[in-house]
Amino acid sequence: MQGKIRVNFENSKVVNGKLFITLLKATQIKHKLLQDKIEYDNSIVHPQIGKCVQFTGPYAITKS
Repeated sequence: MQGKIRVNFENSKVVNGKLFITLLKATQIKHKLLQDKIEYDNSIVHPQIGKCVQFTGPYAITKS
């Protein structure tokens, strides 16, 4: 597997211990094994960043 995705507070939110990423971030993930970890059926709409989908794979949160 190829590492983790890097997310920040502008393209992701953690809700009830689950990571949700913006649709833009989801389309930027190119590695097949990481793409398989995107759950498009499980989504939320955040008032500031819009529609987000759940990501169940490894990730690292950065400040910016």
